[in-house]
Amino acid sequence: MGKMQILRTVVVLQAVCLVALAALAVLKWPLARGGDSQDVPAGGNGAGERNSRPVAEIGGRTIAADELADQLMREHGSSVLRRMLVREAIRLEAEAHGISVSERELEEELAEMMSGYGDEEAFYEAMREQLGMSPDEVRADAEERLLLEKIAVRPILITDEEVEAYIREHPELLESKVRATFSWIVTAEPDEAEAVLDRLKKGASFEEQARVYSIDDYTAEYGGFYGTVEAGDPFLEAEVQELIASLEPGEVGGPVETADGWAVIRLDDREVEERPDERRLREKVRMQLGLAAAPSLKEVEEALLGKYGARILDEQLADR
Repeated sequence: MGKMQILRTVVVLQAVCLVALAALAVLKWPLARGGDSQDVPAGGNGAGERNSRPVAEIGGRTIAADELADQLMREHGSSVLRRMLVREAIRLEAEAHGISVSERELEEELAEMMSGYGDEEAFYEAMREQLGMSPDEVRADAEERLLLEKIAVRPILITDEEVEAYIREHPELLESKVRATFSWIVTAEPDEAEAVLDRLKKGASFEEQARVYSIDDYTAEYGGFYGTVEAGDPFLEAEVQELIASLEPGEVGGPVETADGWAVIRLDDREVEERPDERRLREKVRMQLGLAAAPSLKEVEEALLGKYGARILDEQLADR
């Protein structure tokens, strides 16, 4: 599994509670308000009514909105509630100490998140399709994470000497970075890959060939699009990187053996990042060293919940 797939898997897992929260809000909130939801039966008093609106059916059985909401509450209610409490605790702590995230910091964080998706449009489209998150929600989530990191390192003193020593030990940090965006078609046998390559050279659509013949189900769904990787990416075989380095944008090559089969690769784009700004590099190194010395972010969250007196009042949720 490549770095892009790993990143997407982690993001999906972290966003489960956000999706559950949205579903609970849609299904439960109008009824809890006792307001003007169209799902409240005529003559009912609203509050406490069950929402019998059908949301799915299978084998003659109908699943109602209240059944779905109850299941979401049982499975994700405590996680969603904790996430809400943590967010409020982060806000309170940031206000108490004048901690904020600048627009530059947020844009740089988002740029790093997008690096595995090719471009900004593809990244936000993936967030919308896979997680149901709008660009504003993605930005808010990234800002919250940066705030938590700043809170975590606030009591940690990292000296200039430690920063300089780390940079001396990692001179590659000062080098320009080469990033390649590519697509691939993976087959089980080399002769199958040769046949795919031959069809591509004769003008066949790369995306269509990927959807039909690639055994890499994840990238096949996206027409073979793998994403953007840096030179030396530890998740990508050296042979694949060598082939990518030999190609020009738009060129197809291979096949090359991978852990999952034989790959035909198309280089979509290559970009060379200029030498990093040394002041910004030192800021990032100081943050990295601070996070390494600080408690885990989970421990920081728990400390904030205790500091601001977070309590779960619902007994059923508190027991989970």
